Amino acid sequence: MIRVMLVALALWAGSAPAAPKKDFDREIARQRRELDELREKLRREQKQLESLREKKVSTLGRLEKIAAGLRTTEEYLAKLDDTEETLNKSVSAVRGELGTVEERIRDRNEVMARRVRALFVSGGPDREVLRDWEGGQGDFMRKVFFMKRVLRYDKSLVEAGREDAEAKRKALGLLNGRISELDGFRKRKAREKLTFGRARLEQQKRLAEIQSNEQAKREALKEIEENARLITEIIATLEKRRKQEAARNKQASVLETGAKYCLPVEGPVVSKYGLQYHSTLKTTTKNLGIEIGGKPGASVRAAVSGEVALITRIPGYGMGVILDNGSEFFTIYANLSGIRVRQGDKVRTCQDLGAVSVEAGRVYFEVRKGTRTLDPVNWLKSSGK
Repeated sequence: MIRVMLVALALWAGSAPAAPKKDFDREIARQRRELDELREKLRREQKQLESLREKKVSTLGRLEKIAAGLRTTEEYLAKLDDTEETLNKSVSAVRGELGTVEERIRDRNEVMARRVRALFVSGGPDREVLRDWEGGQGDFMRKVFFMKRVLRYDKSLVEAGREDAEAKRKALGLLNGRISELDGFRKRKAREKLTFGRARLEQQKRLAEIQSNEQAKREALKEIEENARLITEIIATLEKRRKQEAARNKQASVLETGAKYCLPVEGPVVSKYGLQYHSTLKTTTKNLGIEIGGKPGASVRAAVSGEVALITRIPGYGMGVILDNGSEFFTIYANLSGIRVRQGDKVRTCQDLGAVSVEAGRVYFEVRKGTRTLDPVNWLKSSGK
């Protein structure tokens, strides 16, 4: 009987602990927020595309709006798949937790059953304790000690059983809730994929029509060249003003060195400097700067210290800020919203200039020395930053 008691104790003491619970609630909530934001962005872009039919908008403007709408649609549809996968994982995790609880309950019931069988065979705990009294008081006390210990564990088994029963009830409730949530999401996903899938086909059709129209392509390329010329004119005017002020003050500002420069916004370079293949126009064009993908509303920072020379609409890139960084250097930041500086302000390296435009979702960044353009990526690297 003592051996049976020891086995029971060992089985209980060695029970496997509950598997760690992975909290999916925060991740699911985050993905749902992103889906809502993307859906709202898609609605705005669709309204803008509809309004283009009634307004005189340039070919390049139409192409950019359609391409942006396609990018957002693809991102939204991919995000739907990601969220469904996360919900699936959460259901599997809850099922795993429920399985662990049920396994503990089975193991505990088996231990209790063995104990009951052993007691039945021995004739009950009182007989087991009193049997072989002739063996001496020491043997009797040892049996009493183990019996008390087993009774304590019996009590803990009962309490743990109650806790596991409650845990099982909660896990079943959570599982049913997650399964219901997943079913609801799948129905919504089917509707959204149908709606935005049709919109994507319409956008692709419009894009193909413009791309196949040689006259439209020539107009778009001409507009790109005109935008580059206008930006150069703006910089030339600022450079002329800088030289005049330097001549009057006899002291020109100097480019900050020895400091860590900033990438204007955290994100990938989605359009490089120089001759690049224009995927929308399906031809080679020359980029005077780079475009960096950024989350709408994210902070756009000054790459290096300087003075705000101009706040204006940058041709082809929306509202922007131009900084005079000294030593004939200018940096241009466009596709901004909520601009937080004013003309004439002195700004520090990495200081906040504004936010990434919701409509663009990318920042245009250009570096000039005088009117000559430089590769912004190489410029940052050559500065050891």
